[in-house]
Amino acid sequence: MALQTITMSVLIASPGDTAAERNAVEDVIRSWNRDHTLQRKIHLLPLRWELGTVPLVGSQDAQEVINEQFGDLADIVIAVFNSRLGMATKRAPSGTAEEILRARDRGAAVHVFFSEGQIPRNHDPEQLASLNDFRRELQANGLTGSYASSDDLAAKVRSCLEHDAYKIGTAESTAEDRSLSRSGAVLRSVYLYDKESRQDSRGRTKMRRTNERIRVENLGDAVAEEVVLEILPVGVGEIPTTFGDLTAARIVPDSYVDFPAALDMSVALQGTVIHRWTENGERHSEEQTISWM
Repeated sequence: MALQTITMSVLIASPGDTAAERNAVEDVIRSWNRDHTLQRKIHLLPLRWELGTVPLVGSQDAQEVINEQFGDLADIVIAVFNSRLGMATKRAPSGTAEEILRARDRGAAVHVFFSEGQIPRNHDPEQLASLNDFRRELQANGLTGSYASSDDLAAKVRSCLEHDAYKIGTAESTAEDRSLSRSGAVLRSVYLYDKESRQDSRGRTKMRRTNERIRVENLGDAVAEEVVLEILPVGVGEIPTTFGDLTAARIVPDSYVDFPAALDMSVALQGTVIHRWTENGERHSEEQTISWM
């Protein structure tokens, strides 16, 4: 029997110094499909210019070809930067920047991540300056994130995909389809915090995290009751954190509950959240990797 799915395309946008990150993002997309496509009837299609474009010579420049062939059709855009912005086009500071801005303007889900790792010794200072300028431009729209490693990036991209896939997939389903096949409660967690500036004993301004919390959102269409969270380390070690009460009486669809947390950021970058809840009298459980960055 053929499996009918909603297919959503995910454009992996980045300049040429992010090969490892591009591969990590594609691996996350394929992992998401393995875990969810059969159950949720949603399939994510990764798009990469070096694999998906058809060579075409004409009046268009290379970026226009990418835009026309699939860039402008992507439902989700995951953009990653290391130390370069990329080559400028006739319309934007770089090809990657153009893909981000066009996707943002047409209302696609756009997630942009900047590396917080060490800058390569052979970096181009002009490229880095252009990248920082573009980052400041995007931050005015609340569009940026950061990553410390490929593993950290993978965990954060996974959270983005889990959120977008259910939101977009539900919107594209017809009312009749949803009545015939309810998704039930879908719980997804993300680590959040606020920033506060303070001065140390030498008068230097430093930023510290405040109001740390794990936000659990119900992206499904059924009420999750008797919600319990369990936090486990990823790999060897212990979770370097203190949590408050990790239970909630109920989380209704399209709402969330915040659980207070206090983390020691010098140890682990990731953890596993096990969500347990009751739905229509039946117990459910699902795991998710979460990033502490």
